Order: sequence, then structure tokens, then C-alpha cells
Amino acid sequence: MNNLLHTFFQQLPISLPHQITAKTLAICFLLLLGFTNPASAQFTIDNSVFPVVGDTLYFALGNQPGAINQIFTPPGFDPQHWDLSGLQATQTWGQVMKLPQTGTNVDAQFPTATMLYNPINFNANTYLEVTGNQVKDLGYYGNDELGLGLSLLFKNVPPLEQSWAPINFFDIKQSASNVLTAFDAPIAPPVLSLLVPTADSFRIRVTYQQISTIDAWGTLTLPDSTYDVLRKKQTLYKSQAVDVKVAPLGWIDISTIGGQQLLPLGTDTITTFHFLNNVSKEPIAICTLNTGQNTVLSVQYKVAQPTPPPPSATGDVVLDKEHFSIYPNPAKGSITLKWEQLEDAHVEIVVSDVACRKMQTILDKHVPPGPQQLQYFLPPMPSGMYLVQVFTNGVLRHSEKLSVL
Repeated sequence: MNNLLHTFFQQLPISLPHQITAKTLAICFLLLLGFTNPASAQFTIDNSVFPVVGDTLYFALGNQPGAINQIFTPPGFDPQHWDLSGLQATQTWGQVMKLPQTGTNVDAQFPTATMLYNPINFNANTYLEVTGNQVKDLGYYGNDELGLGLSLLFKNVPPLEQSWAPINFFDIKQSASNVLTAFDAPIAPPVLSLLVPTADSFRIRVTYQQISTIDAWGTLTLPDSTYDVLRKKQTLYKSQAVDVKVAPLGWIDISTIGGQQLLPLGTDTITTFHFLNNVSKEPIAICTLNTGQNTVLSVQYKVAQPTPPPPSATGDVVLDKEHFSIYPNPAKGSITLKWEQLEDAHVEIVVSDVACRKMQTILDKHVPPGPQQLQYFLPPMPSGMYLVQVFTNGVLRHSEKLSVL
């Protein structure tokens, strides 16, 4: 039975014209096999797990060897068990759901927002609209994802569906969204302004196409407990491009110049497995796969409320995140880091991949209060997106994206 279902899902077209088409195909498959009634051990997830303002969701980030063999099992009607008890946490945090008015002055751009949160390792405010049957991602204000070093507004039109209710086994959902974010040429980084000196403005274009399938159910074991779960396989196709506006020609795509890409543009396929529970507001685990879908890059998973670190003498504010900068960004060869150190502390600055795996150490020593500047020569490394993470007294204080050319 599971092999037949696996074959059916593999043959589903990637791009379906309407959500009802996918549902119709799924129902037809069930009717042909005589499985129109779900097994009694399956469960429904309702909107009681939707976030509300004031919630703090507790997560860890980690991985375990061979995790792909545990979680990438065929879809099936029979209960399954996934064992991630060997996860080793590299980061833990609490994700606080706040009122949208507590963000920057762009909240008026998201009039339907009911809350916002700050994603880990990304300096941004992400705005959500939570209704009785949907959680919708409206967009964010913060660092651009291309590593240009700009704080911009990225608005999803229409909003991208993050979750829905009720959630049942064999649900299939599709969502699509577009982003158009323009900015004036004077604030553009040299990688763009030197390329087109006569530019009036530039524009980042992002297109999302997402399909989510509740394709399996059973139990998932983490280091601290075992949970009943539904498994959601989510495939997100994300395309990014950059345009320039030059009078009198209008907007021109400059994503590729002479067959060369200057920035991490193009289309990425991001596959994740979400293990969902009908009691926990946190997803039990979210496993992110590599492009080849043969390795788990990272696992974000539910943890118990952590014990907070001891506060510093200044109320746990050790460095001024608002004035932390990396230049140039995108970079090749060397980078210069500038920040304001508010009190004496042990500072560790590292370069990590997007899964938060440490690759290089930039600094690891005690730093006195005051303005700081540091030049670092990048070792040979593949082009792409990385994270510069700042730890003070062993606690992660800030993350900044770095694009390496």
C-alpha cells in the first residue's frame, strides 16, 4: 500500500493549476483503493495550536548523522516512527509573538497583521495574519536576503500560507506569492551602483510557489520525548531577480550579465519536512533538506523552556546590534566589521553556513567597551550565502547575512 501511495505522490505534477485539482486526484486515488475512511489512530490539528500575541515558542537547532534516513520515508496510510533522539543542539531560543505595532514604522504597510516575530539568525520583523482557519505570512521588514546590506520592506502579494486548520492526513495545499521591492540608486551598494552608474533605482523581485502535502502520520522521538505527529512535506520554489530602472528604458532585468550572476539569484528548491502535533504550538520538528534531497541540512525542533543565561550588569545588553555592520557585502577577499561594544565581554565572531554550522572563527577574545573595527581576510570558500554570528559571554547576540562572491 505504501509503495503504491509513494508512486502516486512521485507522479503528481509539480505545478498544479488549482488546489482543487490536487485534492480531486487524491480523492480519486483513495476511492480506487477503497480507503475513503482514515484510520482511527490518525488525528486532526485544529486552530488551537495557532500562535497568539504573548506566546513564546521554544526551539533548538541541530542535526544528527543519518537523519535523512530517518525522516525521508515513503508516504503511507500505515503509522510510521521517526527517530531523531540523537539530535545535538547548536542553538536554542525563544520566539516571542508580539503586537505588530511594536515593530518599526512600517506596520501600516501590513494593515491586516495580527502579530510579528523576529526570526532567528535574521535581523527582521516578520508579520503574520492569523484568522480562524489560516496563518498567513504577510512579509517582513529587515535585511535583504541577497546580502546587499539594505533594510527594506518585502511584502508578499498575496500573503503566503504558513498553516491552515483543520489539518488532516492527506491534505494538499498550494500557495503562491510575489514580492516587488524597489529602492533608490543612491542607497544601492557598489556591486549594483558601479554596474549601472546612470540608474534611477533598483528592484528586487521574488516569486514563491509552494505545495504542502500531509503525506504520513505516526510518532516522532526527540531527545526529550515522543510525540504523535502528522508529517507535512513542503516544497517551495523561490525565484529571485534584480532589475534596474534607467530612463527612458524603464525596468531591465540585470540578474545575469554576460552569462555571469553577480548575486545569489535564480530559482532555489527548498524542501522541508514539518512534523506537527495537535497540542503543541511549536512544530515538533522542521527538517530542511539540501537541493539533492539526500542530506538533512538542519533540524529545528521543539524544546522545553530553557533556563535563561545570567544577565550582565547592563541588563544583558552587551553590544549595540543596531550599529553592527559588515562591509563590503557582498564580499570577495576581505570584510571589515564595525560595532559598538557596550561593556567588557568575551566576544566570539564566527562565519557559519545557513544551517548555523561554524566554518571560520573571526574573533575569540575579551573586548573592552567602545567602538570596534576589525578587518578579516576571507579564506577560499564557495560563493553563496553565509552567516556572521556574534556571541558575547557564550550567548548568541546577533546574526548578519554575508554574501560571498
